[in-house]
Amino acid sequence: MKKTVEREFSRWWLIGLVNFLFGFAVQGSVIFIPLLGAQLGASDFQIGMIGAVYGGSYLVSSLISGWKSDKLGRLLFVRWGLLLSSAAFAAQLLADSILVLAVVRGAVGFSLGIASAAFIAYAFEAGADMGKYSSYGSLGWIFGALGAALVGDIHLLFWLSFLVCLAAFLISQFFQNVPSYRSSLPPRLWPVVIRNYRVYLAVFLRHLGATAVWIILPLYLAGLGLNQFWIGFLWGINFVVQFIVMRCLQQFSAFKVFAFGQILSILVFVAFAFASGKLYLIAVNALLGVAWSCLYVGALVIVLQSGEERGTAGGIFQATLNLCNAVGPLLGGLIAQYWGYRGVMFFAAGLAVAGMFMALPEAGKTRDVDAGA
Repeated sequence: MKKTVEREFSRWWLIGLVNFLFGFAVQGSVIFIPLLGAQLGASDFQIGMIGAVYGGSYLVSSLISGWKSDKLGRLLFVRWGLLLSSAAFAAQLLADSILVLAVVRGAVGFSLGIASAAFIAYAFEAGADMGKYSSYGSLGWIFGALGAALVGDIHLLFWLSFLVCLAAFLISQFFQNVPSYRSSLPPRLWPVVIRNYRVYLAVFLRHLGATAVWIILPLYLAGLGLNQFWIGFLWGINFVVQFIVMRCLQQFSAFKVFAFGQILSILVFVAFAFASGKLYLIAVNALLGVAWSCLYVGALVIVLQSGEERGTAGGIFQATLNLCNAVGPLLGGLIAQYWGYRGVMFFAAGLAVAGMFMALPEAGKTRDVDAGA
């Protein structure tokens, strides 16, 4: 019995560690991409296009890889995705023009998508608490954001992302196979979509507005007089709160947690439009961390518990987020070009209102969903 508990603890600890390193690598690269694009001469719209290429490639890759992992197994996609992602992070060092930056960010998105959906399904099937699992990703984002704030050098951050993701790949070699859903039939996409269409649509609407904001937020904050340290520090506040809150959500109904995250998101985006000082921005970023924690963990647990095709469900979930990552930056850059950065904030708030109306019927459900398998 004791050895079984030790093995389970070791498995969950390794899963959490890899998710931490994965989050670190992603966040260490992403924060200053808009600033690098601006340095290379990109307009707000072109910066949005770079973000769209990244999100679009991530979308396609995560959908296909999550879908295929229901048939071929999880670890194949987890390990190859981590290895390819480390190479793609290193390739960012070659970005010396707008076109090359767009191409390598597309490669990063495609590589990340191979690992992400399969990794979510693997963690769930290994018995991980999905709130705590998600919190380790946020912890990685914290270190990535703080690393960005302290290092400041964009190219050094690319090196760090490469090394950290490579370490995640090496650690994943110690992952053990766990019982998982395997089907000899082609995985079914449409029934999985229909089963949780309200959740997917609500997440899409809220996150579409969010990704429109994130692509211009560093520029918005820089325009308010904040330097790179403060931009990275504020990102870190958001992720610190996520790490804390995600670990406390298992005891609540996933449906109610999900709906609360949607409602709080509206307030956060409106608050960003009236940003006036550092203390104010710290408070808003803390609320942002609560909002995203509730929305992400609640939605993830709902879709993973809804049926056996967890790779497909996770792939659709990741594809939903990354469809936003593809379209949102494009909209954010376009809106900022003509209506300014505050216009983007109000646009995001409006979409969050629409998402709220999709999420509220979910809050009325009485079935409690556990955060583990």
